[in-house]
Amino acid sequence: MRAVRLCAVALWLGASPAFAQISSVLVVSGLSSPVAVVQDPTQANVVFVVEQVGRIRVVHNGTLDPTPFLDLTTVVLSGGERGLLGLALAPDYATSGRFFVNYTRKPDGNTVIARYHRSAANPLRADPASRHDLQWPGGNTYIGQPFANHNAGDLAFGSDGDLYIPLGDGGSGNDPDNRAQNPAVLLGKMLRINVDVPDGDVVGYVVPSDNPFVGHAGFLPEIWAFGLRNPFRFTVDEIARGGTGAIVIGDVGQDAWEEIDYEPFGVGGRNYGWRDREGAHPNVTTKPAAFLPLTDPITEYSHSSGNSVIGGVVYRGTGLGVGFFGRYFFADFGAQRIWSVQLVINPTTHQATASQPIEHTNALGGSNVIGKVTGFGLGANCEVYFVNWSGGELRRIVNAGGPAAQCPTSPDPFLSSGGGVFIGGTWVRRDNPLAAGAGLAGMGPSPSPSACVTPKPAANWVCMNGNWLPPWAPQLSGGSGTGTTGGSGGSTGGTGSTGGTGTAACTTIKPAANWVCVNGNWLPPWSPQVTGTGGTGGTGGTGGTGGSTGGSTGTTACTTIKPGANWVCVKGNWLPPWYPQP
Repeated sequence: MRAVRLCAVALWLGASPAFAQISSVLVVSGLSSPVAVVQDPTQANVVFVVEQVGRIRVVHNGTLDPTPFLDLTTVVLSGGERGLLGLALAPDYATSGRFFVNYTRKPDGNTVIARYHRSAANPLRADPASRHDLQWPGGNTYIGQPFANHNAGDLAFGSDGDLYIPLGDGGSGNDPDNRAQNPAVLLGKMLRINVDVPDGDVVGYVVPSDNPFVGHAGFLPEIWAFGLRNPFRFTVDEIARGGTGAIVIGDVGQDAWEEIDYEPFGVGGRNYGWRDREGAHPNVTTKPAAFLPLTDPITEYSHSSGNSVIGGVVYRGTGLGVGFFGRYFFADFGAQRIWSVQLVINPTTHQATASQPIEHTNALGGSNVIGKVTGFGLGANCEVYFVNWSGGELRRIVNAGGPAAQCPTSPDPFLSSGGGVFIGGTWVRRDNPLAAGAGLAGMGPSPSPSACVTPKPAANWVCMNGNWLPPWAPQLSGGSGTGTTGGSGGSTGGTGSTGGTGTAACTTIKPAANWVCVNGNWLPPWSPQVTGTGGTGGTGGTGGTGGSTGGSTGTTACTTIKPGANWVCVKGNWLPPWYPQP
């Protein structure tokens, strides 16, 4: 598949006006080189922050606890790209108290993946004595790192309950020993292991039987995917939180390109191309790849825009507004910038394409405020957190005028058809009027007497006097007000109704703050029932006057999903029964 080259589009130059409502707020400062933030699933008011120097800090009720959750500074080799780099809490953390860390050890810088338990006496402290280092092929309790860089470092549990571990290629430049394509080494790969084993198990994991290379001679069975350079940060779009289960990887590039790779849920055995490719571009091709085909990133950008991609999170919450639903937030460490792209999911292949790249740097306070971002995380209510490594801060992205922050309370029931949208406590299809604008946040306003600053609901909607109108709206078709010049064969326009708030309460979710309840239906403020206009249609062309009388089933069939049983198909568009029809 082809990558979306974001660096070439104008949207990388700054934030769109439609993003003026989001900002970042400081949660805590005083951190030492923070690299990751993880929500405690058992306490909504607790998040853990990983410090590169070797500590896991506790943020409780918005306050930094002076005592760490766990202090590993005596065993962690920190500096440059080394240190305590990752933390993952087990899916059964509430009962087992298990969690896992990823760090480079003293004195040699080799990678250790260790299991710990939360303290039985205090949930804000770990039990240092519970440590168990996982044992890798060959019997070592570490993974050798030949160079000081490209250690990767993240950890996350997938929606399948297994632990995913991204490893860099071992360092230096251009992977001199071609480790990322070598099936007999773990470096340069994504690993997948099942750590749900008894505490007494010496190895600390078993290999899932459905890993893609199990039973293949010469391939280490822990390997899930090939061809990664330095996948420092990745995320799981959790099914339980309304996501697709996909893995999204930010893989740091070499001299020219930064890339983001997308892997649908359960799709292992891919080769992301390094070192044969950097992003979607040929790199060092003197040796053949381990296998073909090579999978291109869904998004890449050149070093004219940044030089160290920091993988982020897929937003599935409500607090930022419906326009952000399904967008993937990520950053660049060197350039001190934050962007998001919309992930559009193919309902058949479940593969995503990236579109509508938007930069949020200025909206979030500018480069000096966001600093060098090293990680993102999702809070208990799907709030987006990020850590500023250079400033020692934990920050949160907010929409001060938006709805209450909430996570989906159940998996997306519309995944098989490309995914739905979670709004106001319920799931709706993407063609439901309540979901208008989902994933379209930040699209530039169309030229008009009064620019529209809200997200454009669909590509064919038109901006008029500050409001997005569907192409069949009366204001565009000549069915309200003074109208426009009608086409041939137009019929006499109907009489406009009197505006007002009506007498029947609306029981559905209010689509926008300025909509009005009329006789049990939410109407936009420009609707004839609200304004009292409608009257005679516009002057018709040959065959009659503009406008229309009453509704019509039309001659063009609607191909989208019918939003409600009482909606009417008019000229290829679904209209609610109370809407003035063209």
